[in-house]
Amino acid sequence: MITIRNSISGLFLGASLSMMAYAEIDSGDVKVDRLDLQGQIDTQAPLSKTLWAGAHNAYASYQWDQGVYTDVNQWYAPEKLFHRGIRLVEYDVYPASTISSTPHLCHMGLEEATFCLYMFGTAATLGDGFDEITDFLKDNKDEVILVKFEAYDSDYHQNFRNKVGEKIESRLGDYVFKPSDWGYGDDDCASLPVQTLTKQDVLDAGRNIILFTQVPRDYPHTGDNNLCDYHDESNTSKYRRNVWIGVDEMDAFGNLTANEPIAQNGSQLTPDADGTSSAATHYANGNFSVALDATTEYSKDDIKIYGDTVQEKAQAGYNLLELALVEANGTSIGASKAPQIEDYIWSWSDDSLSSDNTCAVIKVSGQVVENDCDAEQAFACVDDDRQWHVSDGKGTWSEGASICEAQGYHFGMPFNALENAALTAKISASLWVNYHQVFDDFWLAGQTGDFDAGYIKKEAVGGSGGDAFDSIDLVKRKLLGSGTMNLTSVQIRSGSRIDGLKACYEFNQPISHMTVSGDTLCIEYGDGDGGSMGEVLSFDTQQGEYLADIKICQDDEKYSAGSVYYVKLTSSTGASINGGTSQGACTTYSSTSSQQLFAFHGRHDDEINALGVHKLSNALVNPGFYATDWLNNDDPTSGGIDYESFNEQKAAGNISSQCNVSDVAGIVGRVAETKLDYSLTGESMHIGDIGTNYRFFCATEDCSDYEVKYFFTNAACVN
Repeated sequence: MITIRNSISGLFLGASLSMMAYAEIDSGDVKVDRLDLQGQIDTQAPLSKTLWAGAHNAYASYQWDQGVYTDVNQWYAPEKLFHRGIRLVEYDVYPASTISSTPHLCHMGLEEATFCLYMFGTAATLGDGFDEITDFLKDNKDEVILVKFEAYDSDYHQNFRNKVGEKIESRLGDYVFKPSDWGYGDDDCASLPVQTLTKQDVLDAGRNIILFTQVPRDYPHTGDNNLCDYHDESNTSKYRRNVWIGVDEMDAFGNLTANEPIAQNGSQLTPDADGTSSAATHYANGNFSVALDATTEYSKDDIKIYGDTVQEKAQAGYNLLELALVEANGTSIGASKAPQIEDYIWSWSDDSLSSDNTCAVIKVSGQVVENDCDAEQAFACVDDDRQWHVSDGKGTWSEGASICEAQGYHFGMPFNALENAALTAKISASLWVNYHQVFDDFWLAGQTGDFDAGYIKKEAVGGSGGDAFDSIDLVKRKLLGSGTMNLTSVQIRSGSRIDGLKACYEFNQPISHMTVSGDTLCIEYGDGDGGSMGEVLSFDTQQGEYLADIKICQDDEKYSAGSVYYVKLTSSTGASINGGTSQGACTTYSSTSSQQLFAFHGRHDDEINALGVHKLSNALVNPGFYATDWLNNDDPTSGGIDYESFNEQKAAGNISSQCNVSDVAGIVGRVAETKLDYSLTGESMHIGDIGTNYRFFCATEDCSDYEVKYFFTNAACVN
C-alpha cells in the first residue's frame, strides 16, 4: 500500500491506494544489467578513478514504508535503488528527539540543532536504513556499496556519533571496511585513501561497505584545522572506528592533505599548476569529487543533472553522481526531467549483451559492444599513467597483451567515462579493449596473462518445491578479487533426507596495503531447524585442496515435488562426508584434474529440494601470502635516506630467523605519518631482490619516513 501526500502542504491525505504498477521495479532489465556490469569495470582502479551511480538522500522515499517524509528526494526505497544498479547512497543521520539519542534518518537543514521527530511524520531509524543495505548484500556479496554520511554534533546529545558507531557495529558488522583494515589504529582519525584503495581491496578483505563522511563541508581545513578537529576523539571514537573522516587530497605538485571535505559540484576543487580549478584538474590530481543534485519533489522542475548532463559530469571528472528523483518520471511525483538508470551508463550499448561473442570493443562512439574474438582489430593500450595509445598493429583479441607490451604499454580497458572519452578522441575505428565475458551476465576487465576461469554450471538435481537459491555472487566475488577467497569447508544436516548444507569461505592475504579480515563467510542452504550440522569436510587450501566431487540422489516418488535424499561430498584428497538416505536416481558431478566445485545453487525450504554446483579451475585455489605487521626500523633523519631492508628487519626480530630472502613474495610501503603509498610521493625509490637481501630504499635527500609490510610464501617467516 502507498499513502498519497499533498505535495504542497506535506500533510497526509488519509486515503490509501493499491500499489500501482509503476511502483514496482524490474531488477533484470537490460539497463540494470549494463549498469551492474559497468560498476565492476573499475574494481581494480583506485577510488580516485572510479565512477559511482548514486542517490541523494536515498532514505527520503515515497515508497519506503519505514519512514514518512514531507519533502522527498527519491521514489524508490533504498534496497530497490540497489536492485536498479545504484551503488552510492547518502544518509543524513540525526537523533530521534531532544530526549532520545537513537539515530534516525532525516534532513532539516539545521545541522547541530536537528532532530528527527517532527510534526508531519516519523523518520526511519538508521538501523532500518542499514537493513536495506544488508538485505541487498545477502544475495549480492560481489558488490561494494559506498555510504556517504551526514552526521553532525548534536546540541542535545554529547555522545550522538558514538551511538551511530554502535549502530554500525550491531547492524552492519563484518560488512564494513574499517580504517583498521588499512592499518590505522582504533583511535586514529582515518582519511579515505582514494589514491590507493580499490574495490578489489575491499572484497579481498572480506568486506562490502565503505562508510565515509564529508561533514561539515565548510569547516576550516587549513593549518591545524581539518575534519579531525570536528570529529574529535572524545565522543566519536566508535564512529571513527568505522567511518572514514574526509578524504586524502593531493594538489598538482603531489602534496597531500588528509581529512579534507570532499569537493562538491564546483566548490573545493583543487587547481592545476597554473591555478585553474575544475573537476578535470581535481581528477588529474588524483582526487574524489561529487556531482550532487539535491532536488525534492517540490522543485522537481528544477532538476539540474539528468539525461546527457549526467554523462557530461562523468566525462568532466566527477566520481560520485549523487542524483535525486531517480526514475521518478513514471510515478505520481511526475518529474519530467528525472534522471534514468541508463543516464549513468558510459559503457555498454543498449543493443549489446545479446550475442554469443565473448570479447569487447570500444566503438568510435565510445560504446562498448561484443565482437567475435577472432576478428582482427587494433588494440587500446595504456601506460602506467593511464595515457592511451592505439596499437600500431592489429590482431585477434587474445593477442592484445603481447602486442601492447611489445610497444611499451598494457592492454587496457577504460575505468570510467573520462578515460573513455580520452581514448575515443584518439580513434577512427573500433578497438579491442581488455574486457571479456567469463559467463553469462559477467565480464571481467583488466586481466593479465592467459586467464581462464574454467567456469561450468552443473544443473540442479531434484524437485521443483521451495524457493530458488544461487551463490553465483560468490563465484563473481572470487573472480573480482585477487583470487584469495577459497572454499574451505562444507557440512551436511540430514535425517532421512538432506535438511541443510553449509559452505564456508576464507579470505587469504594478497599483496596489498589492506589486511585481510579473520572472518569466515558461511552460507547455509535449507531453512529448517532439523538438528545440527554434521561432520566438517575441510580443505587445506595452503596445500591446494578443494572440493572435487558431489553425489546427489533424488526421489520423486516419496515427495510430490521431488527432493534431495542423499548427498556425498569428496575432497581432492579422497576424504568425504555424506548424509541422508541413498535412494532414487543419483547423479555425480566429478571434478576433472583441472576443476574444483566452488559454490551451489538449487531450491530449498525446510529441506534441500534441488542441488547443483558452480565449478571453477582448481588453479584458482589461491592460498595467498603471509604478511608482517607494518614495520618501521629506520629513521631517515640521519643521512636523509630511509632503508627498510629484509636483512635489517630480520636482525631486528620482525622477520623470523627461519626465513630466507627467497621466501619474499612482495612488499608495500607508505609514508608512516600520512599512510600515502610510496609510489605517490615522487621520491626516488629502489625496491627489489639484491641477492641475499631485499631492500626498500628511499634514496632522495630528506626522504619521508616510510613503513613497510613484507609478504612471504612461507608461513614460518611471520610465526
